[in-house]
Amino acid sequence: MADWSAAASRGPARPTSDRCWVAWTQGKGDPETHYCRTRAEAEALIQARLMACDGPALVGFDFPFGYPAGSGMGGGRGLAARLSALIVDGADGANNRFAVAARLNHDLNGGRPGPFWGCPDAAVQPTLTRRKSERQGEFSDHRLVDRRLIALGIQSCWKLYTTGSVGSQMLMGLPAIDRLLAHPSFGGRCRLWPFETEWDAHLDGIVVTEIWPSLFAHQDERHAVKDARQVRAVCRWAATEDRRGRLRQAFARPADLSHEASARVLGEEGWMFGVGGGLA
Repeated sequence: MADWSAAASRGPARPTSDRCWVAWTQGKGDPETHYCRTRAEAEALIQARLMACDGPALVGFDFPFGYPAGSGMGGGRGLAARLSALIVDGADGANNRFAVAARLNHDLNGGRPGPFWGCPDAAVQPTLTRRKSERQGEFSDHRLVDRRLIALGIQSCWKLYTTGSVGSQMLMGLPAIDRLLAHPSFGGRCRLWPFETEWDAHLDGIVVTEIWPSLFAHQDERHAVKDARQVRAVCRWAATEDRRGRLRQAFARPADLSHEASARVLGEEGWMFGVGGGLA
């Protein structure tokens, strides 16, 4: 389970929050946890763990795999490949995410600002503004799954900057997923949930899923950094549910989701692991 970061510099040697954290378990005992100073380090660690695993595996990343339906961005494997072709991510963390967001805004919104918004002053462009109130056009701020979690403080995937934003992690994280899917050793075994698994119909191989660590109780995890506690808590919850024979329901289509809504999820938006199937 990975807590991703869009930081544009190498993290400090001393473990800290707001950087990449990866936790893993094989089902028993405390999850192992590793602090990664860069995205490249986190990506290499995840790849190494998967290369050492010849059986089924679950991999979670804390950002959405799709945008709200009708935006023109889509989701799943195609979106990951699209962003991978645009994003430049240096070994030290330097990246072009704000420039990519401005370009996408131009293409999606006829040269007007939005749907992406939020950036430091130095990154402001005619198509990318600091404030949501400055964008133009009609774009939905939330996917179907996000609407279930608004009361818990979930943010829009279009928000790129400042407290609680997930948009930049998405821009920087989906290219890493694209590389996982193309990996010569295990990429052929990877399936993006729920796009390629039809909810819980095809959970063989390596299932790559969206998580929101805030849904998992982390208070009892032994670690000084909240980000680390949260990914440990996701690992522990999934392993416990698996031992109890109940993990599959976390991948199942929520009982109250209509066929039309399910098609929207599978076609563009994606869903969040556990929502409607054992969690919120």
